Amino acid sequence: MKILLAEDDIRLAEHLVSNLREHGFLIKHVSDKVGLECSLADSDKIDVIILDRLLGAFDSKHLLPKMRQKWSGTPILVLSAISTPNERTDLLNMGADDYLGKPFSTQELIARVRALLRRTSAPTGNFIQVGNLTINSIKRIILVGNSFDVLPAKEFVLLLTLCQEPGRVWSKDDLLDYVWGHATEVETNVVEATITNLRKKLSEIGANIMIKNMRNTGYWVET
Repeated sequence: MKILLAEDDIRLAEHLVSNLREHGFLIKHVSDKVGLECSLADSDKIDVIILDRLLGAFDSKHLLPKMRQKWSGTPILVLSAISTPNERTDLLNMGADDYLGKPFSTQELIARVRALLRRTSAPTGNFIQVGNLTINSIKRIILVGNSFDVLPAKEFVLLLTLCQEPGRVWSKDDLLDYVWGHATEVETNVVEATITNLRKKLSEIGANIMIKNMRNTGYWVET
């Protein structure tokens, strides 16, 4: 999941970026009107927008209609030191989905982000499509055109975990807990070995998705 964070307080932005990344989000940070306008012009897929009300001397609410037009289904959470009923009403009427007054706790902000994502998430059903890859979640089949493979249980759960939220970064420890549970007999290199097997099988059937990784950060899927 990718978040666009528009915040001009650099220390606060660094704190939020660090904490949101720890929770598996990809972050694009802009700090001023120019950066926000450039984001409006590019083609990045954004899942949540965290928008500081004031970026320097610029009142970001003036861009809310354009943001809502470009990202019609993307929830927008506004941060503001102005916390009055009229302020909240105006911003919600202009296109914001939620409002958080400053100061706030990071835990509450992350909880609000997750709640917004739950509202906009559709059920995945029995099939998931990522790039040219179709995943049958009942039969553990991965399919590209007429080429397919049936995956062992752990390989399938790992791939499904990554593909349900393309772009989300999963740490090695999170994947160990999520896929293998807390089994103490699991070798520490099992994630790397399973990822290697998956990459080979995806390549063999012609899938155009890639399982990426960054040392000391984690794994994610790109198309």
